Amino acid sequence: MRPDRQSLQSATGTAVSTFAFLLSRFAATASSAYSLLRRLTHQLRSRWKRGSRRASELLSGPGKRFVTGPLRELLLGRRTHRSLVALLSAPVLALAVAWWVGSTVGYESLVAWVRGTWFGTDPSLAVFAALGALLLLAAASAAVNSGLLPTTLLVSAPIFGAAVTRYGTTVTYTWGAEVVSLPNAVGTATLLALAFGIPIAVAGFLLGSVLRRSATTLRSRDTAESA
Repeated sequence: MRPDRQSLQSATGTAVSTFAFLLSRFAATASSAYSLLRRLTHQLRSRWKRGSRRASELLSGPGKRFVTGPLRELLLGRRTHRSLVALLSAPVLALAVAWWVGSTVGYESLVAWVRGTWFGTDPSLAVFAALGALLLLAAASAAVNSGLLPTTLLVSAPIFGAAVTRYGTTVTYTWGAEVVSLPNAVGTATLLALAFGIPIAVAGFLLGSVLRRSATTLRSRDTAESA
């Protein structure tokens, strides 16, 4: 049975009309999306320019003075050459402590001392003496130079040197014994240096800062009285 010609023409017209309608709606939607995207881009660009201008004004004014003044002094120290001396002394301290622990005490004895002191089962005077020495080192560094980063590195270096001596030793785990590799020793020593060095450095830094301010106040008072 041949299809009705009028029905075919009607179906074709309907399809063409539907396609034209969909095409027009797609064009309208695309135009609206483009306009919206253009407005958003313009707004973002304007806000970026305003933010950049404000940031530039801030950094060129009080922000810049803060970054190059108190913040720099707090983190890096007041004098560059003293901070450099602290940075260069850190690896020397690490090597010296590693040599001393490896040649005299031994890693196993060091671990026993630290565990006994930490848990209170067998406190070691050597651990308390080392802690006091690190606090004094941090306080002296803060009093002389007031640099938190050099002080932290200087205090963490001996801890790293002592902990890295576990390299080559045999450690027993629940699954068996294992010889400590170099990456394992360096990674563990770094974690221990950060975990113990940062709190000690911060405590010593605060102590040294208080001592430095107290000395400055007393010196100023003596100068005023003598004048």
